[in-house]
Amino acid sequence: MLNGVKNDKMKLNKVSVFGLFGIFNHEIPINNETGITIIIGENGLGKTVLLEMIEAFFKGNYLYFSNVTFKKMLIEFEDNIKWILEKESNGNLLPVLTLTQVNKNRTEYKPINLIEYEKDHLEMIARRVSRSSSYLRRIHPTIWEDRRTGERINIEELVYRYGRTYQTELNFMDEEKPKWFLDKFDKINVSLIETQRLISTEYREEKNQEKTQEKTVEKYAKELSKTIKQSLTESTELSSKLDRTYPNRLIDRLKNSTNITKEFLNEELKRLEDKRETLDEVGLIEIEKDSNLLAIDNPGNEIIDVLMLYVEDSFEKIKIFDAISRKIEILLDIINKRFKHKKLIIDKEEGFLFRSTIIKDDEDRFQRIQVTKLSSGEQNELVLFYSLLFKTDSNLDFIPFRQKRQ
Repeated sequence: MLNGVKNDKMKLNKVSVFGLFGIFNHEIPINNETGITIIIGENGLGKTVLLEMIEAFFKGNYLYFSNVTFKKMLIEFEDNIKWILEKESNGNLLPVLTLTQVNKNRTEYKPINLIEYEKDHLEMIARRVSRSSSYLRRIHPTIWEDRRTGERINIEELVYRYGRTYQTELNFMDEEKPKWFLDKFDKINVSLIETQRLISTEYREEKNQEKTQEKTVEKYAKELSKTIKQSLTESTELSSKLDRTYPNRLIDRLKNSTNITKEFLNEELKRLEDKRETLDEVGLIEIEKDSNLLAIDNPGNEIIDVLMLYVEDSFEKIKIFDAISRKIEILLDIINKRFKHKKLIIDKEEGFLFRSTIIKDDEDRFQRIQVTKLSSGEQNELVLFYSLLFKTDSNLDFIPFRQKRQ
């Protein structure tokens, strides 16, 4: 699945590829009304490769295209401007990758070269990469083997996959980037979520090249728990700082009364309580159920100033949770609407915590369900939506913070 987070004024209308694998031509109109485009086709037609091409292009990973057979890729924006990416072989050089812009009047801009470099230099970088790795073994002048998996990799793939720190030496698109390129390229972020996502494989750099695996749902549960704890730590540190300076700030406030009305104070107290309730519901903080300070009838000016400073500090302390709370709230809404007979709860210690909505345990609590006991389809959905929300550049600014669940 491909997730593209774009500027409001910059969207794709269509992506086409010609001569993919030497035989296929594909055209994919983007559905900007629903925001979801589904690509369906038989195996072997290049659906995944096309998505990888889009990701590689907009991330500037131009070496990827050295290992893909195609003639041309067409990217059409909503303003009817088109980018044409073309690939040509070039003897002892890497393939020439050129990009041309065509505006809505069919006027072509001067093409720019994205990649054009001698293979001798690429081979030198490949050797440096392999020498710095304990698991890459050269088995042919242009082929390396990954000892961990047995996979055989050519020069371009080796540098593309393992040599990101050296790629700057290839000076891709060494010429100055034109304005027409920067105006669009810098406004589009693309993330590709792989389809094989249930198992996370990691390698430890030891003599035995030990390979460890865990289910991705477990890995993401740990990541979420760590993220929540980091936010709690930041909030605690900020709370300590504000508490230390509270007396002096209160004295200044009392000396310079702000003439805040009791109506405004009560509105802010209610807004604070609603926000705390939401953070409690999504598992980020715990609140005392009878701790609200609402409905203050006739407070004096000094009481208003004291409480207003308390409210301002409280908002500052929980502001740290704004970004993660929006993501968690969306995740809870999606999962709990889609999963049958079970409920997702966010827990700061375990990350994901599921309970049955039907079966109870010996203590008359709804039975806990291990995250690894979810069906493979449920695990796929959980991993997919978590990845979209937490592991991509999600544009959630347009989603208002829900003050209180109904």
